[in-house]
Amino acid sequence: MSQPESPSADSNARLVQLLVLAGLSTICYVCVCSLSGTFGDATPRVERETLAVLAALGAAFVLYWLAIVVATRTPPSRLLMGIILGSACLFRAVLLPSTPIHEIDIYRYLWDGAVVVEGVSPYRYSPQQVLDASQQAPDQFDADLRRLVELRQRNASLSDTLERIHYGELPSPYPPVSQAVFALSAVLTPDAASPHLRLVLMKGLLVLFDLATLLVVIGLLKECDMHPGWSVAYGWCPLLMKEFANDGHLDSIAIFLTTLAVWLLVRTSRKPTRPRMLGAMLVGSVLALAIGAKLYPVVLVPLAAAVWWKRSGARTAVIGLIATAIVVAGVLSPMLFSLSDSSGQARNLEDAAVAPSAGVRAFLREWEMNDLLFMVVRENLRPQAEKPTHEQPWFVIAPDRWSRAVLTLAVEDSPEALKQASFLLARLITGGVFFLLAMWLAWRAAGQGDGRHWCRAAMLTLAWFWLLCPTQNPWYWCWVLPLIPFARYRTWYVLGACVLLYYLRFWLRAHYASPPVLGTRYDGASFFDLVVVWLEFAPFLLVLSAEWWLARPEDGETSASATITGEY
Repeated sequence: MSQPESPSADSNARLVQLLVLAGLSTICYVCVCSLSGTFGDATPRVERETLAVLAALGAAFVLYWLAIVVATRTPPSRLLMGIILGSACLFRAVLLPSTPIHEIDIYRYLWDGAVVVEGVSPYRYSPQQVLDASQQAPDQFDADLRRLVELRQRNASLSDTLERIHYGELPSPYPPVSQAVFALSAVLTPDAASPHLRLVLMKGLLVLFDLATLLVVIGLLKECDMHPGWSVAYGWCPLLMKEFANDGHLDSIAIFLTTLAVWLLVRTSRKPTRPRMLGAMLVGSVLALAIGAKLYPVVLVPLAAAVWWKRSGARTAVIGLIATAIVVAGVLSPMLFSLSDSSGQARNLEDAAVAPSAGVRAFLREWEMNDLLFMVVRENLRPQAEKPTHEQPWFVIAPDRWSRAVLTLAVEDSPEALKQASFLLARLITGGVFFLLAMWLAWRAAGQGDGRHWCRAAMLTLAWFWLLCPTQNPWYWCWVLPLIPFARYRTWYVLGACVLLYYLRFWLRAHYASPPVLGTRYDGASFFDLVVVWLEFAPFLLVLSAEWWLARPEDGETSASATITGEY
């Protein structure tokens, strides 16, 4: 796309508008940073400024949506990109020193990194085991555990970090590529660093991955012949500021590698003169590293395989899949082989708290949070009679005798067994739906020669994977954001703001620990799970459906494919 020699008056006006929006957004993030001080351990939960933070982030989202409109209507220029990139860096810098708001996963990263640098597997001992061992005689545990106890005793900052970790009874669930980044942060952090400095340095490293993703997004837009102003959709998204610059979630690592893999897929598959097998191996290797950072990118393997198959033939697809599998096996091997200790003796696996896979197993078999579609399926499969009245969903229509009859075909008729069985059956149903959807999206998009179709298919694969998951943490929606410019329906842009309602969960639990909320039978926790989640997702799904309906071709030949793929 050619650059205009001299910006027009209209172009200058739009650039000024973008600068004004950037300035106002900065004020919002300064407010969030200032308010974050109320989320320290010393502040009672009822005094934390959750609603004020959500208001500031809501205002930032309004400015963000306006910025997308302005940026995409401004002629491409270096000045435009300078404003986009410079503002993206400024927003993140403002929030780096802030206190994490309601999310403290980063303390686990800090401890894991120190453990890896100490030469011990983070999958071997849970934080609680280290705390318990600190109260016992050293000769009661092995050399590796002694090293971790000594690490805690000689470093007060890390001792403070260890005591802040959530779910400390479980070993680390985070894959090895992310662990390598945690270790790098630990190496770069001075031993005498305060807990806050350790936190800021870790966040800074994770934000670098976030900003690197923005550069890849710009390259992807260029590769697909799209206006570079669409990079604002990722670079300025307030959800990213909250989840990475403020909370410091590790997902920025996997997001960077996943977006890089998509860019490489588009770049190596569009040009017929390129060595296709080498390109497939490169894409597969980068995608495997993304899986080694966080497991979710595995859902894009079918899309990559379908593109290789249709663009370059079965041999290239097989080579790409083999490369992916080999690298995945290599990077995940520390997790896979942690079932034995360093002396080769079998671990005691009877206690789930000390099983190396306990963290991952607990997430896959028990975790459910902030979900709608999965929750509706599961609660209609689960008998409700044993649940307290204040936890019974209002939307269950299946009689208990039906769900009990289905579940007792596989498990005994006990509350705990039925609870676990309903979760696993719901996972099987929603997982099956997603599998069919992912396969269909991949094959249909791969037949298109335009990289936009592949990017849109990748975006929709990740989006529906998230929407059908039992755990829909807000930072998981960040997986989709690098590819959001390729969405046809603009309703997708609203979901980033909707998911911030998740943080009302903390406010409701603090203010309504036992009294009913708004005259309902629910306490704060149940009101969030059974009411607020509907407000978070149901309007979005209805508007998305309406937008699809209004966008149907006039000849009435719209098929299910247009619903999901959103083709132009």
